[in-house]
Amino acid sequence: MPDPHFRYATAHDAAQVTALIERAYRGPDAAKGWTTESHLLIGPRTTEAEIAGLIADHDSRFVLAERLDPVVKRDVLLACALVQKDGDEAYFGMFAVDPSDQATGVGKTVLEKCERAARDLWAAKAMTMVVINLRSELIEWYERRGYLRTGKTEPFPFHAASGAVRGDFHLIELRKSFEG
Repeated sequence: MPDPHFRYATAHDAAQVTALIERAYRGPDAAKGWTTESHLLIGPRTTEAEIAGLIADHDSRFVLAERLDPVVKRDVLLACALVQKDGDEAYFGMFAVDPSDQATGVGKTVLEKCERAARDLWAAKAMTMVVINLRSELIEWYERRGYLRTGKTEPFPFHAASGAVRGDFHLIELRKSFEG
Protein backbone atom coordinates (compact mmCIF):
# COMPACT_ATOMS: atom_id res chain seq x y z
CA MET A 1 0.00 0.00 0.00
CA PRO A 2 1.49 3.40 -0.94
CA ASP A 3 2.48 5.87 1.73
CA PRO A 4 0.02 8.65 2.41
CA HIS A 5 0.63 12.18 1.20
CA PHE A 6 -0.12 15.28 3.23
CA ARG A 7 -1.64 18.68 2.62
CA TYR A 8 -3.57 21.41 4.41
CA ALA A 9 -7.37 21.39 4.16
CA THR A 10 -9.17 23.93 2.00
CA ALA A 11 -12.78 25.11 2.19
CA HIS A 12 -13.74 22.28 -0.18
CA ASP A 13 -12.62 19.71 2.41
CA ALA A 14 -14.94 20.74 5.27
CA ALA A 15 -17.58 18.06 4.63
CA GLN A 16 -15.15 15.16 4.37
CA VAL A 17 -13.13 16.32 7.40
CA THR A 18 -16.36 16.53 9.42
CA ALA A 19 -17.41 13.06 8.26
CA LEU A 20 -14.02 11.57 9.19
CA ILE A 21 -14.10 13.12 12.68
CA GLU A 22 -17.59 11.70 13.23
CA ARG A 23 -16.53 8.21 12.02
CA ALA A 24 -13.46 8.23 14.25
CA TYR A 25 -15.09 9.48 17.45
CA ARG A 26 -18.75 8.52 17.48
CA GLY A 27 -21.15 5.89 16.22
CA PRO A 28 -20.80 2.30 15.04
CA ASP A 29 -17.65 2.77 12.92
CA ALA A 30 -15.86 4.48 15.81
CA ALA A 31 -16.60 1.53 18.08
CA LYS A 32 -14.35 -0.60 15.82
CA GLY A 33 -11.34 1.62 16.49
CA TRP A 34 -9.37 2.22 19.66
CA THR A 35 -9.90 6.00 19.69
CA THR A 36 -13.66 5.91 20.13
CA GLU A 37 -15.45 8.16 22.59
CA SER A 38 -18.80 6.46 21.96
CA HIS A 39 -18.78 4.88 25.44
CA LEU A 40 -18.63 8.40 26.91
CA LEU A 41 -20.48 10.58 24.42
CA ILE A 42 -23.06 10.07 21.71
CA GLY A 43 -24.30 12.45 19.05
CA PRO A 44 -22.29 14.76 16.85
CA ARG A 45 -18.68 15.59 17.72
CA THR A 46 -18.55 18.69 15.49
CA THR A 47 -20.36 20.39 12.64
CA GLU A 48 -19.41 21.21 9.09
CA ALA A 49 -19.84 24.91 9.94
CA GLU A 50 -17.34 24.62 12.82
CA ILE A 51 -14.82 22.83 10.61
CA ALA A 52 -15.29 25.36 7.79
CA GLY A 53 -14.68 28.17 10.27
CA LEU A 54 -11.48 26.56 11.52
CA ILE A 55 -10.24 25.99 7.97
CA ALA A 56 -10.89 29.68 7.18
CA ASP A 57 -9.05 30.87 10.32
CA HIS A 58 -5.58 32.25 9.44
CA ASP A 59 -4.14 30.84 12.69
CA SER A 60 -5.47 27.29 12.14
CA ARG A 61 -4.59 24.45 9.79
CA PHE A 62 -6.06 21.01 9.32
CA VAL A 63 -3.34 18.60 8.28
CA LEU A 64 -4.79 15.91 6.01
CA ALA A 65 -3.33 12.48 5.24
CA GLU A 66 -4.60 11.02 1.98
CA ARG A 67 -3.88 7.98 -0.15
CA LEU A 68 -4.79 7.26 -3.74
CA ASP A 69 -7.46 4.56 -3.81
CA PRO A 70 -6.71 2.38 -6.86
CA VAL A 71 -10.33 1.23 -7.14
CA VAL A 72 -12.02 4.62 -7.24
CA LYS A 73 -8.90 6.34 -8.67
CA ARG A 74 -9.06 9.30 -6.31
CA ASP A 75 -7.53 10.35 -3.03
CA VAL A 76 -9.30 9.17 0.11
CA LEU A 77 -8.93 10.84 3.48
CA LEU A 78 -7.19 8.62 6.04
CA ALA A 79 -6.59 11.06 8.88
CA CYS A 80 -6.73 14.69 9.91
CA ALA A 81 -5.73 16.90 12.80
CA LEU A 82 -6.11 20.55 13.70
CA VAL A 83 -3.10 22.71 14.58
CA GLN A 84 -3.71 26.22 15.91
CA LYS A 85 -1.39 29.06 16.81
CA ASP A 86 -1.59 29.73 20.54
CA GLY A 87 0.78 32.56 21.41
CA ASP A 88 4.31 31.23 20.98
CA GLU A 89 3.00 27.67 21.15
CA ALA A 90 0.50 25.59 19.18
CA TYR A 91 -2.62 23.67 20.07
CA PHE A 92 -3.37 20.21 18.65
CA GLY A 93 -6.89 18.81 18.43
CA MET A 94 -9.64 17.14 16.41
CA PHE A 95 -7.23 14.32 15.63
CA ALA A 96 -9.04 11.64 13.68
CA VAL A 97 -7.87 8.49 11.93
CA ASP A 98 -10.38 6.47 9.92
CA PRO A 99 -11.19 3.41 12.08
CA SER A 100 -10.10 1.09 9.24
CA ASP A 101 -6.66 2.75 9.17
CA GLN A 102 -6.00 2.85 12.92
CA ALA A 103 -2.97 0.95 14.21
CA THR A 104 -1.22 1.30 10.82
CA GLY A 105 1.19 4.07 11.85
CA VAL A 106 -0.62 6.83 9.96
CA GLY A 107 -1.64 8.51 13.24
CA LYS A 108 1.94 8.75 14.44
CA THR A 109 2.96 10.25 11.10
CA VAL A 110 0.11 12.80 11.20
CA LEU A 111 1.14 13.87 14.71
CA GLU A 112 4.74 14.33 13.50
CA LYS A 113 3.52 16.37 10.50
CA CYS A 114 1.47 18.56 12.83
CA GLU A 115 4.45 19.17 15.08
CA ARG A 116 6.53 20.17 12.05
CA ALA A 117 3.71 22.42 10.76
CA ALA A 118 3.52 24.21 14.13
CA ARG A 119 7.25 24.87 14.05
CA ASP A 120 7.37 25.84 10.36
CA LEU A 121 4.26 28.04 10.29
CA TRP A 122 4.52 29.82 13.63
CA ALA A 123 7.92 28.92 15.13
CA ALA A 124 6.01 27.25 17.95
CA LYS A 125 8.10 26.39 20.99
CA ALA A 126 5.73 23.64 22.14
CA MET A 127 2.42 22.00 21.40
CA THR A 128 -0.40 21.36 23.86
CA MET A 129 -3.61 19.38 23.74
CA VAL A 130 -6.40 18.32 26.06
CA VAL A 131 -7.56 14.72 26.43
CA ILE A 132 -10.40 13.18 28.40
CA ASN A 133 -8.80 11.90 31.61
CA LEU A 134 -10.47 8.46 31.30
CA ARG A 135 -8.73 7.80 27.98
CA SER A 136 -5.64 6.21 29.57
CA GLU A 137 -4.62 4.21 26.48
CA LEU A 138 -4.68 7.36 24.35
CA ILE A 139 -2.82 9.41 26.98
CA GLU A 140 -0.14 6.72 27.15
CA TRP A 141 0.15 6.80 23.32
CA TYR A 142 0.84 10.56 23.46
CA GLU A 143 3.28 10.11 26.35
CA ARG A 144 5.27 7.63 24.26
CA ARG A 145 5.60 10.42 21.69
CA GLY A 146 7.05 12.89 24.19
CA TYR A 147 3.93 14.58 25.56
CA LEU A 148 3.85 15.17 29.31
CA ARG A 149 0.97 15.82 31.67
CA THR A 150 1.18 19.43 32.77
CA GLY A 151 -1.03 19.00 35.82
CA LYS A 152 -3.57 21.43 34.37
CA THR A 153 -7.15 20.23 34.12
CA GLU A 154 -10.36 21.77 32.91
CA PRO A 155 -13.96 20.72 33.14
CA PHE A 156 -15.38 18.89 30.18
CA PRO A 157 -17.79 21.21 28.33
CA PHE A 158 -20.88 19.10 28.99
CA HIS A 159 -23.12 22.03 28.08
CA ALA A 160 -21.63 22.06 24.56
CA ALA A 161 -21.41 18.29 24.11
CA SER A 162 -24.56 16.53 23.13
CA GLY A 163 -25.25 13.12 24.49
CA ALA A 164 -22.93 12.68 27.44
CA VAL A 165 -23.43 9.07 28.55
CA ARG A 166 -21.76 9.81 31.87
CA GLY A 167 -20.48 12.89 33.62
CA ASP A 168 -17.53 11.70 35.68
CA PHE A 169 -14.68 12.94 33.51
CA HIS A 170 -12.71 16.06 32.75
CA LEU A 171 -9.91 17.16 30.43
CA ILE A 172 -6.21 17.01 31.19
CA GLU A 173 -3.54 18.98 29.38
CA LEU A 174 -0.56 17.36 27.70
CA ARG A 175 2.40 19.35 26.36
CA LYS A 176 5.48 18.64 24.30
CA SER A 177 8.33 21.13 24.19
CA PHE A 178 10.14 21.60 20.90
CA GLU A 179 13.10 23.27 22.60
CA GLY A 180 16.13 21.46 23.87
